[in-house]
This record gives sequence, C-alpha cells and structure tokens, in this order.
Amino acid sequence: MLLAGASVFSCICAPAFADVSQAMKDLDIQTTIYGFLNGQIESVQAEGGATPYNSRGRVSDGNSRLGFSGSIGINQYARGIWQLEGGLNNFENGGVNDQGSSATLESRNTFIGIDDTRFGRLIAGNNDSAYRSLVGSGGELGGNLGLTSHGLDVLNNTSAQMTGNANSIFSRGEARYKNSVHYTSPVWAGFQAAASYGFDENESNGGNRGRYSLAAKYGIGGFEIGAGYDRQANTGVLTDNLSAGYGFQTGAVNNVDTYFYKLVASYKFPTKTYVGVGYEVANYGYSQFIPASGTNLYPSTTLGKMKQNGWMISAAQDIGENISLMAGYSKLGKLDDATYANPEDYEATQWSVGAMYKFNDYLSTYVYYTDINNKSQQSVNLGQAPIYSNNSGTSSAYLAPGDSPRAFGVGLIAHF
Repeated sequence: MLLAGASVFSCICAPAFADVSQAMKDLDIQTTIYGFLNGQIESVQAEGGATPYNSRGRVSDGNSRLGFSGSIGINQYARGIWQLEGGLNNFENGGVNDQGSSATLESRNTFIGIDDTRFGRLIAGNNDSAYRSLVGSGGELGGNLGLTSHGLDVLNNTSAQMTGNANSIFSRGEARYKNSVHYTSPVWAGFQAAASYGFDENESNGGNRGRYSLAAKYGIGGFEIGAGYDRQANTGVLTDNLSAGYGFQTGAVNNVDTYFYKLVASYKFPTKTYVGVGYEVANYGYSQFIPASGTNLYPSTTLGKMKQNGWMISAAQDIGENISLMAGYSKLGKLDDATYANPEDYEATQWSVGAMYKFNDYLSTYVYYTDINNKSQQSVNLGQAPIYSNNSGTSSAYLAPGDSPRAFGVGLIAHF
C-alpha cells in the first residue's frame, strides 16, 4: 500500500513540479548559497592600563558567515534581488561572544530590492551603509570579502584588522544600518555613487537618532579613489564615562551630532603590488552638565564638539599565484577639545604584518602579528575578535583605557 501510494503521489505531483520548474526558468530565477568559515589560533594580551589582560591562548573567529542570495527576472533591464545573510561569528564558542550576545541568521546584510542596469539598485532591510559598502576598507574600496582580494585593510577579517569598527583606528564611521534603505548608482565611465539612510524607529530618550551616509568613487585601470560622509543625529561622547575610567565611548546624547568623512585611494601595479592610503576626520558632539558651585550659582549644560583625525597606509605583494605578503600602519591623532585629560592622551597607533598561502580558490592559510599602542585614555581594540579586561561575558564589557592589545596567530579560511 505504501509503494502504491508513493507511486500515485509521484504521478500526481510530477506535472506540478514540471510546471514550477518551467515557470522558474521562464522568470530566470537564480539562487546562491555562499559563505566562509575563518578560524584563528592565537596568543593575545593587553597591558598598560589599570586592569591588564594577561597573555593567553585562544581560538577566535574571523567574521565567518553563511548567506543565501537570489534574483528574479522582471525584464531585460531589471531584476528583483534578495539576500539573507547570517554571522557564524564565534563558532568556536558556541555562537556567543565575550559580551554575552549571539548572532542570528539575519544578523548580517539582509535585504530585498530592485536592481536595474539603467537606474541602479534600491534595497531595504539591514545592510552596510554607503560609507562602508562603497568606500569601505574590506576589499576593492568597499565590502568585506574575506581575504579574497586586497583592500585598504589588507588583513581584514583577522585580529590584525585595523579598520571598520567604532573601536578601530581608521574608518570608525563604518556601520551596518538597521531599518534602512540604500541606493547604489550604475557605474558611469568609472564613477559610482551611493546613499544610505537608517531610520530610528524607537526614538528612545526623546531623540531621533536616524543615520545617513553618502559615498562616491572613481576607478580607472588599477587606480581607485573614493570619498564618504556619515552622520548620526543625537549621538555624542559619553563624557561621564571618560572621568569614570570607561574610556572613550559614544552613545545617545540629545541635541548634538556625530559625523565622519574620509578619503581613500589605492593602486594596483602591474607587478602585483597593492598600495592603499586613507584619511578620516571624526567630529563628536557632546553635552556636559555643569553643576552649581561657588563661582557658578546656576547649573547649566554645555554643548560642544570634539575632533579627531586618523590615517592609515597599507601594502601587499603577491608572489606567484599562491603567496601574498601584507603590512599596514595606522595612527589615531589627538582628541581636540577633550573635556577630560589631555588631547594627546587619546592617541593610538597600530601596525600589522602577515602572509597568506592559497591552496586553491576555496582554501587558504595565513599568519599575522599586530601591535596596538593606546595612550592613557584610548582603548582601540583588536579587529574581529576584541578582548575585554573588564566585565567580560556581559553587554557592558570593555577594554580598560591605556591597555595596548597585541596578537600573534595563524588562521585557516574555507570559502563555499
């Protein structure tokens, strides 16, 4: 009876499956599964601050991910596009990071939209801002390509990374916008532009913290140059945290804004030599409460702005088809108009070196070393696997100001 039932079911469904398959072919529906796992065995430490992080070994994740993407044909020019991407971050720790949070299937770039060869691409969802996707530091003046190409940050997706996060030295304005819409133009004679806007649906504490960014780039031959601007409303320096010993942090501050702008450029020589440079200016708003005192009879609130510049340079040399040598140096300058301590106390430098060997297009191994030097009030951290000297395992985990991380490790990355 089971065999007979299965036979009848297959006969009934076969035409239906054939109709669906033909319909998909007619619509030109495409679906792709992609991602990579990137594991690192390393030795890390951070010394110099009030609570040092003693030398220890660990296995860490290099921004691993799993994604599904696809498109549905509309006409000869336009396609509907979609993507569902999740982080496999911290796979070595059961998916939970040192701040006690875990990634979800849609924690990375996840969107739906339209892509038209004449007018460009418009998407809505959770996605990298134009400041990150078009002129970011992950690869090819943007993106985050998992060590598959040389970008400004030649050791992107390793602990030796020096860009792309709020606690990095360079490109601190990069972010992934939730509740957002993004437009990217077609390429016109080497020129391309993009814009992003992230809505603040919550408007907590009475302030709308909507965020937007603009970016443009131009490429000709092996040369590329790009510029970006990012602005977040009602966001500024948490000045109370400075004097409390938590280090430099930003958060919800009404009536002030935080914004960034940067210029990046790169050139690929015929000798398989890559060189990249970048310069970024950060402007942080702040609001400081001044209590009443003997010389000040009435309490007041002062609004102001702190300014800080950062820059970096990187280089890579491919040897044959399988070997790459990589190095980078970056510096974060003084914090002008700091409300606590000296402006020079917020400086930091980082240098990184590494080498990679490609077994083939899908599997590579690499080795790296990075060293960060934080001044007494700065807390620049490791790129993809930061370390925390205080409150580890909680959402309030942080690296003590003045602690200077360094890491030595070997990694293996598998693409699929």
